[in-house]
Amino acid sequence: MRKALPLLVVLAASVSMPLQANAAEMGDQSVAQLTDAVTALGRRLQPANTRLPDARDLLVGPLAVAVLPQDRPVSALDQLAGKATLDMIPADFMLAQLRLQAGAGFDTSMENAIAGSETEAIFISAGSISLQELADRAGELKSGAVERRADGILVRVPIVIWQDAALVLAEGDRLLLSTADGAFVANSGLITLDHAAISGTAERNSRLNAFRPFVTTVRTGALQAQSSSFSNLGYGGVGATGGISISGAPLYPARLRSHVTSSIFAGISSLSFFNTADVLVADNRFDETDGPAIALKGVTRGQILGNVVTNTHKAQAIDIQNRSSDIDINGNVILDSRGTGIFLANEVNDIKIAGNILSGNGRGAISIVEGRCVDISSNIALTNAQVGIKVRASDRLSLSHNSLVGNAGAGISVLDQSAGASLQLANNSFSSNLSGIDGATISRLELSGNDFSRQSPVILDGELSAHTAHLLQASAGRLDGSGPTFTINPSGAGNSADCEPRS
Repeated sequence: MRKALPLLVVLAASVSMPLQANAAEMGDQSVAQLTDAVTALGRRLQPANTRLPDARDLLVGPLAVAVLPQDRPVSALDQLAGKATLDMIPADFMLAQLRLQAGAGFDTSMENAIAGSETEAIFISAGSISLQELADRAGELKSGAVERRADGILVRVPIVIWQDAALVLAEGDRLLLSTADGAFVANSGLITLDHAAISGTAERNSRLNAFRPFVTTVRTGALQAQSSSFSNLGYGGVGATGGISISGAPLYPARLRSHVTSSIFAGISSLSFFNTADVLVADNRFDETDGPAIALKGVTRGQILGNVVTNTHKAQAIDIQNRSSDIDINGNVILDSRGTGIFLANEVNDIKIAGNILSGNGRGAISIVEGRCVDISSNIALTNAQVGIKVRASDRLSLSHNSLVGNAGAGISVLDQSAGASLQLANNSFSSNLSGIDGATISRLELSGNDFSRQSPVILDGELSAHTAHLLQASAGRLDGSGPTFTINPSGAGNSADCEPRS
């Protein structure tokens, strides 16, 4: 049974019935208006080739929290000098190297997808080569390895790019990787795409039914793309075979920054970054992805800005884990993902989540498990299937100026705080959630300026319900955020140390 009785008793004593009715009416109106605005935004963004600038005129009022791409500089594509050295090498040798470099992220079953034990791979060992030149020269080295078609250049064998080499896809280039033949790209050098495309072909692989081509970057490599598209790539979830992946290694740091901007991702498994640094994913569109649309694990310094993510099939939209730190997740629109919109876990640190719109997600809008020094501000969490923002086993978090509206669970849920942990909730707005703030195993919560006037009937729930009367007494019955700071501190713990500012 929900513990709403203390709230109802205090409301009956201290708040008039007309005020209650007005608050409920305002709440219904707020939910309806915001839902209509986000629904219109979703309709505008429904075509898989649309991005946030295509809905610029709808980002007004509360939706203006989303940051538009016109405010950000364009990242330049790097270039490597020198004429390319091209050869054919045994695929077995290349796969052994890929297994070694990708480690646990390599799905060994993919070796079954390659057509025959005598398969060779295109090997770019040095210098820079265009896709057009690769088609000409590879065709001379091995008949049938490459085919020019009306819809692009079809490659039937793997492509290997070594650490001093680059593959350049220029405007209008379209690289088609043969699914039937088990083609893919393994890169430890540089891949650049400028108004170009990489796609897996539509047929199935008879030797490994689940196989789809992929592009994996390992060791010192980098991938850079602008205004390009990626489709029908990746299988097996997040890892070297999972769509587009960039994996670093402690002894082999990337020489160049990987960045993907203003691009379209349709029907891929995931865009993933592992154990690397200085990542930029901005102003892209992700639709119908299998795994997390964007995954960062063990990443230092990353920016996920202004992306649109819709209709993830199996997982959360944005997934940040494994001690990733110094990450900005700003101005993204996440609609109708199967799991949580933004998920942080496993000792993440120094994360900023601001100005995101999250609606209709199959779980919550934002979830943090074992996080530290996370700043969550000015986000809209609307009509998600579970909690608006969930915080578990985390410390030194600040949640401020968020709009938590019509979620099927609590607006904010706080669980399993360790002794001495603290959480600041300031100037958040709650409207028509199942409850306002739900809590269990609380150490210290500091509430200030939060607006509960449209949150009915349950403001505090779980272990926090016993503090409802004290909250209302401290605020003199006013729920619009005008009252003083209210601290819930059942453990008697003091404030934990502040987070250090970014350098």
